[in-house]
Amino acid sequence: MIKRICLWVVAFASAVLANEIPERAEAEGGTDHIYFNGKECRIVTHPLNEFIAKHYAEWPFRPSSARPAYGNPPLYTYFIPKDGGGYLAYWSIRDSSLYLDSVTINSKLRVVPLIRNIHYLKGKDNTIVSVSIPPQEIVLNTSAEKRAVKIQKSEPLFANFVSDTIEFDCGRSHVYKSVVREGKVISLPKELSYGEKLYYKNSDENPIPKPYREFSSPFENYYKILDSLRIAIDVMNSEDRLAQLREDPRLKWFEKIFNINAVDFDRGHPIYASDEGRSFYVTPKGDTPFKEILLGLKHNENPIEAVKLFLKTIMVMQKNPSFEKWLRYKIPLMNYYQVYLEKRDSLFVLWESIDIDSLWKDVGMNGEYVGTLSFINEAVPQYEFILSDNGDVLVTWAFVPENENFYNIASDNTDPFFAMQGIKLVARMKPCNHPNFNIKITEANKNALFFDYLIIRNDGTIEYGPKSGDK
Repeated sequence: MIKRICLWVVAFASAVLANEIPERAEAEGGTDHIYFNGKECRIVTHPLNEFIAKHYAEWPFRPSSARPAYGNPPLYTYFIPKDGGGYLAYWSIRDSSLYLDSVTINSKLRVVPLIRNIHYLKGKDNTIVSVSIPPQEIVLNTSAEKRAVKIQKSEPLFANFVSDTIEFDCGRSHVYKSVVREGKVISLPKELSYGEKLYYKNSDENPIPKPYREFSSPFENYYKILDSLRIAIDVMNSEDRLAQLREDPRLKWFEKIFNINAVDFDRGHPIYASDEGRSFYVTPKGDTPFKEILLGLKHNENPIEAVKLFLKTIMVMQKNPSFEKWLRYKIPLMNYYQVYLEKRDSLFVLWESIDIDSLWKDVGMNGEYVGTLSFINEAVPQYEFILSDNGDVLVTWAFVPENENFYNIASDNTDPFFAMQGIKLVARMKPCNHPNFNIKITEANKNALFFDYLIIRNDGTIEYGPKSGDK
């Protein structure tokens, strides 16, 4: 089966291993580019973003609803293109008409072969895999069920769906403006003079789309191809490493529970890079709330311990049906990088190492500590859940994106930074002596050692910890 997949991957090698990420793509969600006077230029007005936002209720290019602090709005991508997300669209002007030449969606490999540096020297990035969506598919506006995916060469599309002022930056202060009406170029590109104001649209002109969900997007089949392609290449690149690991007979028990999608020998923890170990990207076999989990094992650690941790986690969810239901709601949203499952001797509370026993006693957790489940987004937890064997779940970190439901909990966050990012701050646990927070001592919290957390009890009720008074 692996050989068959690898042969299929080779057929797409030219599209997979030769991806060039345009300049400044890392600062933008959807990136639109145009060739003009022999140069690749960046369109600052994002005509494809705007068209999609108006015609699709759920963003098809893997968004999170968080707005980045810089760049040109609207920006709603799951991954930025540099990290293997969003899309790359290329346009051209021919015969006084605007054409959409190509659209690709991207994903990032987890295992990269040693030839990567050679590609970097050539201005290429072989860490990114791409799948082309024919431009005609973008404007069909039909449901996922009615679309049939055929891998074929994309043909340029006359952009009669664009009526806007198009501005593009060709570098070195060479910025051009052109007016387009129903795809016809009314005024040919004119270079703006120095100091002339660029035309930037307010991101509030279009509402924030709903997060991309599996099984709902009209581009679902293209994402299935993209994910299959990424996993197939990761598996192919992991074969040598897996061959070494399979010399340990204990790994067979690990592979009875999980399909291994990728193995990274360079790190164990996705946030704390100092933790050395191995990272296993796995898909659990059977019906679970997890599409993929990242498991970190220290060097020479028994892989059966990871199996035990996973099975105990499943038992926690069985004892807390409301938490399992939320996990099943969250997983298809695709607005996070990865789900990390670990067991640690101590926990990090705002980057401070806290002994589990002392934390457990102070917050009133019942049962025994099982492990920590984190939804990672941009190198920080979007959610962090501390699991007890009786089914209770301590929530130390909950940054809830807009348009996402988390136990119907309203945020009392007034921090303009988080509001600008489109994030509702529901929980951010902190110790009483944290130097960066001015904690207000009241009669209700005077004996507390930790603040601003909540507990999802096994009966589905929510129990709030003491407030720090800094919100």
